[in-house]
Amino acid sequence: MKKSLYLLLFMPIILSSQNCVRVDVVYSTAKFRELNDKKICFGVKQIAEDLLSEKYCLTNTGEAIKIEIYYFGMPRTEFRIAGYGSIDQSTQVGVRLYYKGGQYESTGESSVEVKAVVLELVEGALPFNQTNVAIAIKKALQLCIQKLP
Repeated sequence: MKKSLYLLLFMPIILSSQNCVRVDVVYSTAKFRELNDKKICFGVKQIAEDLLSEKYCLTNTGEAIKIEIYYFGMPRTEFRIAGYGSIDQSTQVGVRLYYKGGQYESTGESSVEVKAVVLELVEGALPFNQTNVAIAIKKALQLCIQKLP
């Protein structure tokens, strides 16, 4: 009985002390045309909400978080010798979160490695891979969210 009474008395205090947030807007300033697509911004918002829900409560009236994709890069290294070739291509995404007047930024990376024997690896043969972009975005968002107060 006493435990129930304590729970009823302190429940409002416990609930009000938890930070509630909402993802207000997702936008891209990176010089990559596909990142301005509404589908990608919606996907980034979903990933961010999923990750934020582990640390904060999500509500429509919570503190606003703005997400900026500021960098997108695909560095590539190649190695070829006597019929053997190897290409390692990374997808890097830089993300900034704006929360309570602060700015938190991080970069996520995902890699693909292709090896071939007696095949010609043509320049640009590795396509733009949505899975690698999603992995890189998720890693960047995880690192930013860990920095949030």
